[in-house]
Amino acid sequence: MSAPDLGPIGTARPTGRMDRKRSLEVARCLTPDTVSTSVLARLHDRSGIDERAIAVIDPDGGIPLYGIDADGERRSNAVATTAARMRAYRDNASPIAVRAAADALSGSGLDACDVTHLVTASCTGFAAPGVDLELVDRLGLSPTVRRSHLGFMGCHAAVNALAVAAAFAATSSSVRVLVVCVEISSVHFHHDDRLDHVISNILFADGAAATVVGHGLDRSIGRLDRTASMRFPESVDAMGWHVGDHGFEMTLDAEVPDLIGAGLPGWLREESGLDVSSVGGWAIHPGGPKVIDTVAERLSLADSATEASREVLRTCGNMSSVTLLHIIDRLRAANAPTPWAGLAFGPGLAGELVVIR
Repeated sequence: MSAPDLGPIGTARPTGRMDRKRSLEVARCLTPDTVSTSVLARLHDRSGIDERAIAVIDPDGGIPLYGIDADGERRSNAVATTAARMRAYRDNASPIAVRAAADALSGSGLDACDVTHLVTASCTGFAAPGVDLELVDRLGLSPTVRRSHLGFMGCHAAVNALAVAAAFAATSSSVRVLVVCVEISSVHFHHDDRLDHVISNILFADGAAATVVGHGLDRSIGRLDRTASMRFPESVDAMGWHVGDHGFEMTLDAEVPDLIGAGLPGWLREESGLDVSSVGGWAIHPGGPKVIDTVAERLSLADSATEASREVLRTCGNMSSVTLLHIIDRLRAANAPTPWAGLAFGPGLAGELVVIR
């Protein structure tokens, strides 16, 4: 069977926003004095982010989960437990997931009853019943819809979700797979001076994205041509994501961009079958500006090739698994010529590629 169609992408973000000024105030509240304000300001300047959507911020700018008041002062030294953070995840993930999914279904011209399979991805929270059943109930999906959830895979999980959807679609031309990614990263801000934790507080944001995969879609933005995976050698400790007593803890080695840069060209050339020179649009997951810089340098990409990735980073931050679909939607809006290549990286250190034609 030929490659399945990829429907229009629906996106959603929480209404709460945090600009760079407020982000610096929050970082100052969360970070011990062993890290100076000038260092925090420099990290913000280098982040490439002007604004992020943050679900746990109140309209007045306060963040009760972290004891931060509207005036930018931390009134409590208590650190939120993982249980409290999971309650915040549960309260905030479903509403934006439903909005993104409804947008994707509407854009594809499909009704809820047309969906035969539901694939969800999230790494920032756990609940059962979870987001998948909320989607079934609130969208009015069939009670017999086949559900699959990809949990804790990190920033590249959108590609894994699309690969699962493509496998389902290959079984029958009547299959319609709704793919939904949702992340509430803001429930895992840290209260210490570890540099990777400080950087995580500055980079990560919240959002959702969804699409439909199937053969013969009336409305399609392209074909899901192929996906490919790569484990970068000698990198198992370079990036991690672990459940701690006070939220999920990110491990992010400073060598991650270099590890990606060293392994990426050979993988794309020898394993994925991708002809870099033929790519009309690039969706590079912005783990940070340096990741984008490294990929562009090692693949000899023009500055214009990274514009969509940098713009999503600037206006949305790093929304983990959600981010890649937002970037692909930017390529569609810009009428970038296909094929499009999406690259994302996550714990392991692992890379995932999706090619859309």
